[in-house]
Amino acid sequence: MNMESDLKRCLDMISSDWKIQDNKNDKSTNFIYNAKSLDECLDLIEKNNVNKDYALHRWYNYYTSVYCEYLFCDYGAVHEENEKSHDVDIYINEIPFDVKLTVYPKALSDRPFNLRQRTGKNQMIQWYYAHQSQGKRKQLLNRLYIVCDGNNSEENLRMKSDFELLRKYIRSFMNYTREHGFNQIDIIDNQVIYHLYSDIIYIKK
Repeated sequence: MNMESDLKRCLDMISSDWKIQDNKNDKSTNFIYNAKSLDECLDLIEKNNVNKDYALHRWYNYYTSVYCEYLFCDYGAVHEENEKSHDVDIYINEIPFDVKLTVYPKALSDRPFNLRQRTGKNQMIQWYYAHQSQGKRKQLLNRLYIVCDGNNSEENLRMKSDFELLRKYIRSFMNYTREHGFNQIDIIDNQVIYHLYSDIIYIKK
């Protein structure tokens, strides 16, 4: 099974808009984590009679993220052995990281941060930590954000499975960190200061 071709095929089946996740739909579509192919996912969608677009979006987002994690491993990172870990995806120089493959936030459509500069990236990292999901999804851990910034929602979606493009930027990031180390940032949450490693890999065609 070629996961890359399955992800490309999935793109033709889903809408470019993605609704905000909710616990009810998440619970009914958690089978996506065990669907190792698109055909298997489609069979489970029919069997469980759930929202097809919602389930396929989750499947696509999950497996593009997993694929992206292993791109880091091609350049020296080590993947976390426990695939069900919610805290760590990869280790770079023995430092644990959670990897977030995402698209440029609609809430920042006025482009307040210059992602070509360190200051702008750090400002956006602060924004991400402040605006992350609360409750069980909330994490204050080392994190790498791979931010796809296309011209529209459809291009954003497609960029997440443009692995040639992602590989180019990830290779550049890994080469840079070998020479300069990782970006460190302080995140304040409920008056507690967290000293974290975090960075943004900004993907723009």
